[in-house]
Amino acid sequence: MSWRWLLWLIPVYLIGLVVFAPARAVLGFIPEQSGISLSAVSGTLWNGEASISAPASPQVTVNLQNIQWQLKPLALVSGKALLDFTIPQSNTITGQGTASVGLNGSVKLQGEFSGNLQEAIQAYRLPVPVTLDGRWALQLDNYTLTDLASGQWCNQLEATAKSRGTAVRFNNRWSELGEFGTALSCSAQNEIVAKMAANNRLGLSFTTTVGGNQQAPQIRIQGALKPGLQTPREVSEMLVFLGRPDNTGAYRFNFTL
Repeated sequence: MSWRWLLWLIPVYLIGLVVFAPARAVLGFIPEQSGISLSAVSGTLWNGEASISAPASPQVTVNLQNIQWQLKPLALVSGKALLDFTIPQSNTITGQGTASVGLNGSVKLQGEFSGNLQEAIQAYRLPVPVTLDGRWALQLDNYTLTDLASGQWCNQLEATAKSRGTAVRFNNRWSELGEFGTALSCSAQNEIVAKMAANNRLGLSFTTTVGGNQQAPQIRIQGALKPGLQTPREVSEMLVFLGRPDNTGAYRFNFTL
């Protein structure tokens, strides 16, 4: 009789280990070489919470606090952690999405994220020399990286970023700028590429490339400002401080972060 009870207790014990596994067990899915670190981990593997940090540029680290997740148990059979996560509004970036992380270091993300423009500029030290108002939103349809430990940025990327209610302040006066849209993709060199077309009130266009690797990011920005009839007068007058326009009337810029 005792052996029969033992045979029953073994699977019950193993199930209990999985069901009540601490949230820190998720760390096993993140390679040390990825540059991503988790802290303040609490809860269980199935319903947990943690803060995450990752390098965004040589001078800037993205920090997100109190991210909550719910793990889908059936995905573990295939050796992946599939989870729904939420980034609370106490962060510069807020939103929700779905993440799939494999034991081989692969990761796939989908989600919707948003935030305040000026808060993001200040938090991530973006080279914007004016004060802005408005909201930004990111629709992430597909982000795939086959190996977090590779140091690469992406293998697939389909996303669109938009800003709404955008305004700029000069001399305590706000000027409406309208909407801006940026398309994000992954290059053949596994770099993240963000492109904005010039179909906006500023005639602003640029290409931003995030290269290097996750431990030592390299960000290059090339673009132009070509004011038109819809450009606010205050903005057009400020552009003279950027130097002389080219023969098309565009003010070119090119720098590296």
